[in-house]
Amino acid sequence: MSRKPVDKQQPTECRQAVWEWIRRNGTLPFFINDIAREIRLEESSIREYLTGLVNAGYLERSGNHRNFSASTYTLIKNTGIDAPRVRKDGTPVTQGIGRRNMWNAMQVLKSFSPVDLAFNAKTETHIIAASEAISYCNALWTAGYLVRHPDGKYSLIPAMWTGPHPPQIQRTKQVYDPNLQRVVWARVESGAE
Repeated sequence: MSRKPVDKQQPTECRQAVWEWIRRNGTLPFFINDIAREIRLEESSIREYLTGLVNAGYLERSGNHRNFSASTYTLIKNTGIDAPRVRKDGTPVTQGIGRRNMWNAMQVLKSFSPVDLAFNAKTETHIIAASEAISYCNALWTAGYLVRHPDGKYSLIPAMWTGPHPPQIQRTKQVYDPNLQRVVWARVESGAE
């Protein structure tokens, strides 16, 4: 599923919008085109997400299984406001877990090196490479979230804890904060005014 960068999406152009629609309306059977009327996302993208939700056990599909448009869906597992991050086959999306864990660890640790951060943010199922921690710390330091101490360690600036969702480093190397729903730092190319 090809999606726009999160900072370029409108509130009705993402999986979160689909999930919110389902939570509001999904206790009664619904069709894909019911969602497509309100959510500005291609029907194929909605279908792919619904397939993932069915395979993961969030939705139940009934009706014509060969014709997705004729199938009805019903919400059977509501896990709260955050949209489940699932692939089409129903397996969880693990991308971003390391950064979420590091972001949460930063709030707890008073001072940390990237290696300390990687160690404290790891789980049994998700190991974080020191290089990933170094990259994330440098990006958040550049964006003004962290202070770097003379000993090379970092601390999260308390006022920069913007919420539970980790700031994202986008491919364009800008930092997007999903808690604030805006780009908080972008590289200025030389010669730009």
